[in-house]
Amino acid sequence: MKVQVAGKNVLITGSSMGIGKGLSECFAREGANLVLADLSSQRERLEAWAEELRRTYSIEAWTFYGDLTEPDGPERLHEHILREVKEVHVLVNNAGICWFGRFPEMPAEKLNTMIMLNCMAYTKMSRLFLPPMIERGEGGILNISSVSAFQPVPTLGLYAATKAFTQSLTEAVRAELPSGSRVVVSTLNPPFTRTHLIEDAGVPQDYIPVKISFMSVEEVVTAGVKAFIKGKERFVPGLHNRIFYTGLVKYLPHFIVEKLTWLLSRRLSDFTTRKVAILRK
Repeated sequence: MKVQVAGKNVLITGSSMGIGKGLSECFAREGANLVLADLSSQRERLEAWAEELRRTYSIEAWTFYGDLTEPDGPERLHEHILREVKEVHVLVNNAGICWFGRFPEMPAEKLNTMIMLNCMAYTKMSRLFLPPMIERGEGGILNISSVSAFQPVPTLGLYAATKAFTQSLTEAVRAELPSGSRVVVSTLNPPFTRTHLIEDAGVPQDYIPVKISFMSVEEVVTAGVKAFIKGKERFVPGLHNRIFYTGLVKYLPHFIVEKLTWLLSRRLSDFTTRKVAILRK
C-alpha cells in the first residue's frame, strides 16, 4: 500500500534544520506541497528555506510558527494551519529535543520540555490530524522515532524512553486503523546521526553510537521517505543498523542486551582514560 504524496499537503514539524529540513526536501522532490512548522525563533531560516523549495521544485510551501511544548501549542498550530491550508494529507512529527548526561543530573526544565515535545506533542498532533485522514480513507502519519526506541540507553535515558513511547503509540494506532484503510501510520528510526539536535544535547564527538552510525542526514531521510511512501510500518536506515537494532537486540537474551547497551552507550575516551589510569598504577 503506497502513500500518495505528489500534489498532497505534507506537514513537517521542526523543519528548519537537521532531519526535518532534509525530510522537507525529500517530500518536495516527490512533488508534495509543504506545510512547514517550527519555533518563531527560526522564522528567518524557515522562510528562506520555504522560498528555496518553492523555486527549486515548483511546489507550494506554507510556514507556521508555534511552541508545541505549550499546553495548547498543538491545538493552536492545528487551528492556524487548517484556517489557511484547509487539508493536511500527511503529518510528519519530527520536532524533538535530546539531552546527554546522567539522569539524576538532568535539569528539571529539560525533563519537562522533552516529555512535552517528544511525547505529548506527537500524541496531540496525531490525534488532531488523524481523524480526517481516516474519514477520507487515505493519508499518513510518519513519526520520527529513533533506534534508541528499541532498548534503554544510559546517558540518554529519558530521550530513549520518549522514543519508546512514540514507537509503542505508533504501533498501537496503526493496529486500530479500520480494516482496508489506506492510511499509513509508521515510524522512521534513524541511527544517532550528527545533527543540531545531537549537538545541542551535548552529545560528545566520541560518543560510540554516533561513531558507528556511518550515515549522513541525506542518506537517512532519502531512504526514510522512500520507505514511508511504500507503506513500510517501521524503517531503520542502514543495513548494519537494522541487523543490530531490530535483529540482535530483539533476539538476544535481555542480560546480554543490557551489557551491550552499557558498553556501546559510552565515549571512546572513557576506555582511553581507563587504560591510561591502569598503566599509571
